[in-house]
Amino acid sequence: MRILVATAAAVLCLTSALPAVAAISCGDIPAAQKFVDGLKPGPNTTKAQDHLNKAKNAGSDSQCVAELQQVNKYAAASAAADKRMASRGSRPRRVLCADTLHQNRPGGSDYHGPPVAGCPRS
Repeated sequence: MRILVATAAAVLCLTSALPAVAAISCGDIPAAQKFVDGLKPGPNTTKAQDHLNKAKNAGSDSQCVAELQQVNKYAAASAAADKRMASRGSRPRRVLCADTLHQNRPGGSDYHGPPVAGCPRS
């Protein structure tokens, strides 16, 4: 009897300790669209928007929820990439200027691009 009570108590403790997963429903489409609209352009954002369009045109609730789960997957990846890019924005970008062997770089005689700060003009 003690083992049964201990097992039941352990199961109750474990299930209450697990985070509650919010169920996705078709009513979340406007919120998902607003979130996707706030993301920077990229491949994951495009895939999220494609799945969102499929969710809007879904024929059943289960298909809509499945598409919204894909939207969540790609939108989360896009948001993480946006966050990584924002953290890198404070570092200056290093540009290689022309040297004797690389005249096609900025400042070289064979360079045909815009002027680059820090590289001498030829």
